[in-house]
Amino acid sequence: MMTTPLTGPEVAPESAEDEQLADRLVRDEPALLSALGFGPRVHQGVGPGPSLLIGDQVGIALYTPEMVGFNDHRMALLAMPGDIVVVRRRVPEFEKYLETVLGIRSVTYLQADTRDPTPVAGQCQADPQLRGPITERLEKAGSLTIQAYLTTGNEWRLAQNLAGQGQGRVWISGPSPRISRRANDKLWFWALARQVAGRDAVPPTQMVFGPAAAAARVAHLARTADQVVVKVPDSAGAAGNFRIEAAMLRGRHLSDIRDLLMQRLAAAGWAGTYPILVGVWESGVIGSPSAQMWLPHVSEGPPRLLGLFEQRIEDAAGAFVGAARASLDRSITEEMSKEAIRIGAVLQRLGYFGPCSLDAVLRVAASGQTELHWIECNGRWSGVSIPLAATRRFLCGEAPKGIVVAHGGQLPGAVSDVDSLCRRLGDLLFRSGTSREGILIASPPQPGRQSIFDAVAMADNQARAEHLLEKARRRLGA
Repeated sequence: MMTTPLTGPEVAPESAEDEQLADRLVRDEPALLSALGFGPRVHQGVGPGPSLLIGDQVGIALYTPEMVGFNDHRMALLAMPGDIVVVRRRVPEFEKYLETVLGIRSVTYLQADTRDPTPVAGQCQADPQLRGPITERLEKAGSLTIQAYLTTGNEWRLAQNLAGQGQGRVWISGPSPRISRRANDKLWFWALARQVAGRDAVPPTQMVFGPAAAAARVAHLARTADQVVVKVPDSAGAAGNFRIEAAMLRGRHLSDIRDLLMQRLAAAGWAGTYPILVGVWESGVIGSPSAQMWLPHVSEGPPRLLGLFEQRIEDAAGAFVGAARASLDRSITEEMSKEAIRIGAVLQRLGYFGPCSLDAVLRVAASGQTELHWIECNGRWSGVSIPLAATRRFLCGEAPKGIVVAHGGQLPGAVSDVDSLCRRLGDLLFRSGTSREGILIASPPQPGRQSIFDAVAMADNQARAEHLLEKARRRLGA
């Protein structure tokens, strides 16, 4: 069974206003909680016995099996003896690395259909080669916990299907289907953060319905802003984002702007659904911190803030390429921590359980004051929360004092597989049981195509972790 984060700073009790907000949201949308009703043998939480870990990212808007690549292997870093890990394409060399270097042993690996666009949880129901071993493990243990990168109705239906055979109880370590969908929707989260933290806690944003409305709103914002951003609300991170220089829009006819928006959205894989989000791209940005949390059941206590991390982003869309522990002014740290916990407490009352991270930006306003603006919620595991949980397990539950996540930098052609990557890293590799610092490989390179360096550096202090990662990059030429 996978361990869950158990520590975090002391926090203030939930406010009456936040509790009333949660109650009102449930009254307006009862399915937030009623969506948990999948039968008497299906429960939310972490149960006894083994886990079924699914790292699939198909189910996130705009994500295809090709885009997922080998990223679904990251969840294997959390596997415990007796667990089952399902990936779209097995990599025996990576499984060997997990066993011999990281000590992740006695784990069963199953391969789903690589090309099938059906989410892996759905394949686990329909494919006997997947369903058979999972059912057998449930029957033997009497209990099974499904740990998914993204928890959706597919995982809950899989749990219901498995439990319906009467061979045991199935637990879901994740949010209800409805709150999962809402939390990962940028527009819904924008409205929630605004209600919890105030109007000034979010950037100017508006939802629009239809091409003409989108063009009109973009043209209006371009009159006063330097850049305008358009986002697909339920996409992850930068996948559905693009920004446009206002200068190129001024003086253009609305029909031209409409055509430009439709072309850019189509190129991103947008399915043509509304609303979409239109807003001002923040100027004066000096940081992109995120709050990493674990949200237990309300009865088990308040949200646990596991740390604030500075995200490293690049390109016009703001693509995630890594993260490190944030070094913020005390006032910003206190403000961000307090507001994150308040937002998390509302999510708890709406049926949320499990890992959750909130992304923000810090900007310097015209007055010279630093402002915190909440951007989106990652209602799932993430490129930071998985490494954070993995490093904690290797340090017997203690969070590393220094940690850097790398998810960028092209690996050279000579480093095309796990074995060559391990040889290049050599003594820099973290080895479970023999060291407290080093480099962890988060997912394997993809043979036959250009791969990025997906790894974690951990050490007894932040400067040392940064040094180890830089040394690894130089050694790899990444």
